[in-house]
Amino acid sequence: MDSKADGIVVSSDLKRALSALALPALLMQIVQTAGWLGEAYFVGKLGKVETAAIGLVGEISWLLSTLTTLVTVSATTLAAQRWGAGDKFGAKAVMLAAAQQSVFFGIFALTVWFLRDLIWGAMGAAEEVRKTAQLYLLASLLSFPLMNLAASFGAVLRGIGDMKTPLLVSTVATGVHLGLNATLTPAFGISGAAAALVTSRVVAVAIFALCLKRSPLNSVSSPFIGWSSDYHRELLSLGIPAGAQALFWSLASVVFFSLLNRLPDGTAAVAAFTIGIRIESAAFMVAIAFAMATQTIVGQNIGANRWRRAWIGTWHSTFWCIVVILPICAVLFCASDWLAGKFSTDPLTKSYAAYYLRVAAIAEPFWALSMTTGAALQGAGDTRTPALIAILTQWLFALPLTYVFCILGGHSTKVAWWIVGVSGFLTGIITATAFIVLWRRRR
Repeated sequence: MDSKADGIVVSSDLKRALSALALPALLMQIVQTAGWLGEAYFVGKLGKVETAAIGLVGEISWLLSTLTTLVTVSATTLAAQRWGAGDKFGAKAVMLAAAQQSVFFGIFALTVWFLRDLIWGAMGAAEEVRKTAQLYLLASLLSFPLMNLAASFGAVLRGIGDMKTPLLVSTVATGVHLGLNATLTPAFGISGAAAALVTSRVVAVAIFALCLKRSPLNSVSSPFIGWSSDYHRELLSLGIPAGAQALFWSLASVVFFSLLNRLPDGTAAVAAFTIGIRIESAAFMVAIAFAMATQTIVGQNIGANRWRRAWIGTWHSTFWCIVVILPICAVLFCASDWLAGKFSTDPLTKSYAAYYLRVAAIAEPFWALSMTTGAALQGAGDTRTPALIAILTQWLFALPLTYVFCILGGHSTKVAWWIVGVSGFLTGIITATAFIVLWRRRR
């Protein structure tokens, strides 16, 4: 990144800055979504048990994403603020500390293997699904440190405004993932999907290692920093609330899965939810991309002491995020039956998945609102407020109502989908309101 590019986030036209950040981030999300959907597509051809199995492992992976989020959110914010303030040495030190933490937490995640039966039992997973999922879970856990390390590298690079390198890495790694899924999964079943996952993660770390040699961070002339307690404390002070948000959100998802498993058509409901959230990611990826851009814009501009520009940038990002999402939501709603049919051959699973997509299409703009305004708060160094809101809307609203209406009341799975949708609406409205109130206090 040259000196001219260094100032694009803090000095150029906001639309230009937003497009320079959001477009590569969006392309990266499209690529990653293609990988998730591709895996679901090839595994879905094996049957609903295999589909439910990768969904089961996906829930554990989401639970472990706590350990990834704990590093990545804080790394992006601190790198952005240091870079915006012109402290390139500090940004490089953030990268090293983030890499160290990501490897440590990645290794710690391996302990989940010994807790798998306890977790799956709490989720109410069928025995057949558990047996099918074991090898895929083992592969996911063994390669988790690599995934965590790659995520930390990408987070720091996003913080300094380099969205192109993470895009390149995602494109190549996802291409490997899809190619191996297409060849190995039909031949070897879920074992082939596991091999594809591990290989793609190895490739991602290898490419990041090569790209970092040409990164502007590598060109910073500074003494080598082996371990910095100060940077680790800063990362943890911001990362712990973000990690708590991911943890409670993931636990909420585990509980939600367990509630679905306890319904009369539990396996079909879990398979439908697995399919639904992967297809829904076509819209969700847009929100993630704009949230990434928002966090970088806010972080760098606050580092440069340009608070008003950070405020305006947040609303620019939110507006264009929703504009881009709405046509996608229209497709999800109108083509829900067709889309669900592409990922399952079981009639009940298809019906549930299609209904989920219609509800998700209505709720997705509000999820987007929560993500961009929440990312703005994170970029400003406030990771506690978004975490508290997300935790409360899940644990005080979505889960209790799902239990009351679907488990105690005997209502169908479709009622659970509506509860999820209303939860998204509340999260968006409350987060945006908190952003407005808290931001005005800090200016």
